[in-house]
Amino acid sequence: MKRSTLLKMKMATWPTLSIFFPRQVACWAKNLFLTPERIARPTSEHDYFVTSKKHKFKNGIAGFEWGQPTHPLVILLHGWSGRGTQLGAFAAPLVNKGFRVVAVDGPAHGDSEGTHTHVGQFAQFLIDLQMQLGPYKGIIAHSFGAGCSILSAARGLKVEKIVIVAGPSRYEKVVDYFLSTLKLSSRCRQIFKDDLKKLVNLPISDMNVGIIGKTLSIPTLILHDKDDKEVPVAAAEEIKNHWPQAQLIITSGLGHRRILKDPTVTETAAKFISS
Repeated sequence: MKRSTLLKMKMATWPTLSIFFPRQVACWAKNLFLTPERIARPTSEHDYFVTSKKHKFKNGIAGFEWGQPTHPLVILLHGWSGRGTQLGAFAAPLVNKGFRVVAVDGPAHGDSEGTHTHVGQFAQFLIDLQMQLGPYKGIIAHSFGAGCSILSAARGLKVEKIVIVAGPSRYEKVVDYFLSTLKLSSRCRQIFKDDLKKLVNLPISDMNVGIIGKTLSIPTLILHDKDDKEVPVAAAEEIKNHWPQAQLIITSGLGHRRILKDPTVTETAAKFISS
């Protein structure tokens, strides 16, 4: 069933059907959960788009590049239903410090191919892309992409520094919020989680950014705004509690997305990568 059809289903329909047809409804719910929305690039990202060199990498991944191709590489990674150019404001400060910058559209996002994706696939595509582009000096990742970058590093990605911006602390919380919104039966929820575990190749409860991160020997900076309505700042504090080696900077008044365009934030991230 298409995402548009699933979205039109009345909320009262999901709980009832999940009792009598738990496996089918879990399949529908998984389809909805794994299908990002492709949002048109706004005019605020126009300059980033037109000034970039466009790429189509292996597996249909779209990329946007700034800076000299021989300089150390920094990857910019967006969040769920986002685009690489959302992080375009980080490019100029990084290029000015001597980096090559490539913003990527993840699988099933932006100009990249695909219709469905998940945490495991996002983590793997960063590793696959490295085989084409070479070593990563750093990654700057937003929201959903933040946790994916940490999982990718734990699975073998070679990167010297990571900056995570407005990232959730636990994938389980994201999943549970989604399932509680649909009010699915307990049997249906368990089928959904079991299927997701197989896809991601990791139990949902184990996708804890702070716990995974503390096993890495990678300098990491956490940037989060206290007024973030989508991912509360408590998520950043939880990551920091589990991962004391990571640096945490909390901003104010920028929310979940304006933080990506704040000059102080972009300069702070560039200094951290270059230090």
